[in-house]
Amino acid sequence: MYSYSFKKLAVFHVYPRCLRVSPAPNSCQLWESPFLPICYVLHFKLDTVTQAFYFYIRRKVGVSFPLGSLWLPFSGFNSSCPAGSRNPPHCLEITPPSSEKLVSVMRLSDLSTEDDDSGHCKMNRYDKKIDSLMNAVGCLKSEVKMQKGERQMAKRFLEERKEELEEVAQELAETEHENTVLRHNIERIKEEKDYTMLQKKHLQQEKECLMSKLVEAEMDGAAAAKQVMALKDTIGKLKSEKQMTCSDINTLTRQKELLLQKLSTFEETNRTLRDLLREQHCKEDSERLMEQQGTLLKRLAEADSEKARLLLLLQDKDKEVEELLQEIQCEKAQAKTASELSKSMETMRGHLQAQLRCKEAENSRLCMQIKNLERSGNQHKAEVEAIMEQLKELKQKGERDKESLKKAIRAQKERAEKSEEYAEQLHVQLADKDLYVAEALSTLESWRSRYNQVVKDKGDLELEIIVLNDRVTDLVNQQQTLEEKMREDRDSLVERLHRQTAEYSAFKLENERLKASFAPMEDKLNQAHIEVQQLKASVKNYEGMIDNYKSQVMKTRLEADEVAAQLERCDKENKILKDEMNKEIEAARRQFQSQLADLQQLPDILKITEAKLAECQDQLQGYERKNIDLTAIISDLRSRETGGDQCPEYRVPTGDCQEGGGNPSVPAATGGENTGMWDPGEAVGERH
Repeated sequence: MYSYSFKKLAVFHVYPRCLRVSPAPNSCQLWESPFLPICYVLHFKLDTVTQAFYFYIRRKVGVSFPLGSLWLPFSGFNSSCPAGSRNPPHCLEITPPSSEKLVSVMRLSDLSTEDDDSGHCKMNRYDKKIDSLMNAVGCLKSEVKMQKGERQMAKRFLEERKEELEEVAQELAETEHENTVLRHNIERIKEEKDYTMLQKKHLQQEKECLMSKLVEAEMDGAAAAKQVMALKDTIGKLKSEKQMTCSDINTLTRQKELLLQKLSTFEETNRTLRDLLREQHCKEDSERLMEQQGTLLKRLAEADSEKARLLLLLQDKDKEVEELLQEIQCEKAQAKTASELSKSMETMRGHLQAQLRCKEAENSRLCMQIKNLERSGNQHKAEVEAIMEQLKELKQKGERDKESLKKAIRAQKERAEKSEEYAEQLHVQLADKDLYVAEALSTLESWRSRYNQVVKDKGDLELEIIVLNDRVTDLVNQQQTLEEKMREDRDSLVERLHRQTAEYSAFKLENERLKASFAPMEDKLNQAHIEVQQLKASVKNYEGMIDNYKSQVMKTRLEADEVAAQLERCDKENKILKDEMNKEIEAARRQFQSQLADLQQLPDILKITEAKLAECQDQLQGYERKNIDLTAIISDLRSRETGGDQCPEYRVPTGDCQEGGGNPSVPAATGGENTGMWDPGEAVGERH
């Protein structure tokens, strides 16, 4: 705030948002405005200065208005203004000038716009620099955002690849499990093959034993049949002769005893045969139970081994997952530190830019003040020089006029006294001007020191900006290294995925080959049929999953150039393994076919033996019925012999005749029953 003193001067009334100039009494107070960057102590006349100020403001504002009411809009007061000066709504308080304030003369050169133009040019340059810095900061922010987006995309891609790896690992574990199951099945079939060979030998021995017993039973049956035929002949003879002698009765009793003996032997052989059959059935049941128990134990052992293997695989997968999680956490921590560094850098840059902007604005303002002070100092020096020249001229004029004045000293004494008084006043004014110039020079030195300090601060800020730019480049390099590392990790994960997909395809081909090799055995082996059905269902599921993976494989096929050589080697190894497995499967198939051909004959033999046993049982039942009839006849004959009652003719009891189908003779009845009898000779011929 500066004070102004006038002789017939204009009063500057400062309102809250404007500066008014109007004719007024002696003094006023004035603040800074956009049109008056620095105000000085003024001393001018109304007729010259007011008009110049009027034209200056008119040229700046571009609006014509009356001289008596001049308004200057400006943005606001300086922060150095007192608080009380902002409160009055109409005008400021007019105070008389103090004796301590110095008086100066305002010239028309003070109203020039060259300094303002240079200050505006500097401000424009600083604004352009600040805009360029802000654009650079915006570019860095956009790059950081792009890098963050790329990092997020990379993280998302890694997570997707991780999920795919987990799925492929799960599928690989399932395929390995299925392959182990198939290998166990092959081993079990081989063991069953060996077991069937032993079983075949055992069955052959049992078959021989059964055949020997059947031969004995047939022989006993044939002997019993012969005795029955002999008894039938004797009974026929007795029927034809109708008389029985003692020799006939003896032969009949002897034949009866022989028949009973043969029947008892036949019953014993039949009983032993039944015991053997029962033992055979018990053995078969026990063997079946033992086989089931063995298969269950094998399955239990396989399940335990599979469980242990799956636990090991699960532990390995858990370790891999933990390692991947640790890597992801490290990458997250690195990304977090990079983001924090970028944020701190941005805040530091904004703070430094704000400080730089404030310092540059203060520097420009101080430069303008220094220039104005220098200009005012030069003006004061010029005024002092002019006054000194006037004083010299007056002295010279006084010296020149001394001689003339000596002649008229008396007349001009009063005039000389007046001139001396005027000279004293001029000396006083000159001393005041010297004091003001000294004070202006001291203020100039202070402003220069402040300017040097501002320049030094500006250099420090530029050094800090350079250091921050170096830090930005370091952070960008670190980010690039992190991106390269993440890219390498992603490439390694993609390679692992391709390897696992190749292994999965190889396992799939192996499963299909095993499925094709086990297809002919599905009708013969129930357990293998169930497992193959399960494999079919799993293969269908895998085919559906493979159809889903085909789209993903098409996407990742572009990255498969690096692992082409590995895939070719794997294909060659798979072909070699496939040929070996095909050879082994063909050999096993031939062996199984030979075994099945041998085993297919056993059911026919068993059916024949069962049919023969059924026939023997039927014959045995017929023999038992005949034996009952014969015992009845023999008991009747014996009762008649003991009674001493001899009949001229032999008659069959009515009951026996009725059983014989209404025929009165026994031979007819027995012959009627023997019409459907099994011939042992024919059976023996069929057997041989």
